[in-house]
Amino acid sequence: MAYKPELEPNEAIALQIAFKVSEKSAAFNFAVSNQALYWPATKAFAMNDATYFKRIRNNEVSEVCVRRLPPYGLWLIAALMVVAGLAIAILMLLPLINQESGTHTVSGWPFAILVGGILLPFAAKGRLGLEVRTHDKKFRWKPPLVVDKASKQKIQATFDEIIASCKKSGLRVSHN
Repeated sequence: MAYKPELEPNEAIALQIAFKVSEKSAAFNFAVSNQALYWPATKAFAMNDATYFKRIRNNEVSEVCVRRLPPYGLWLIAALMVVAGLAIAILMLLPLINQESGTHTVSGWPFAILVGGILLPFAAKGRLGLEVRTHDKKFRWKPPLVVDKASKQKIQATFDEIIASCKKSGLRVSHN
């Protein structure tokens, strides 16, 4: 297993997770012990497997928090989707509206992109992410964007597990 914490003497794992919402999404690996946090990382040069756990001692961690992710990037993507879907739909239907002769191809994709752009801000509302702050760095995990209730509950349960194990290990925790 690539993500196997290398424990020091008298160190016990409080939580180790490999979180995966669906078959297509990449797994998020995370571990907490009584002495350190283990964050997933990738080696720049490796002969075999480039993934490993980066060990962050508890005295180096200033805060572990679950906070709301800013939706502005997704709003921008949604606006672009609405504009692109509308423009392509108009261009596609223009020969039909002008009653030009010949055969014309009509597709549902522009309308699907338009509707997806309208619905994206609602799906992004209230999205949370995990942040581990040390004295000099921030480690962040943004879970995949999901729309179904079961996946949202699975993500929330994972955050609750992480927060509980971090509290148990004596780390400063906040939940915004």
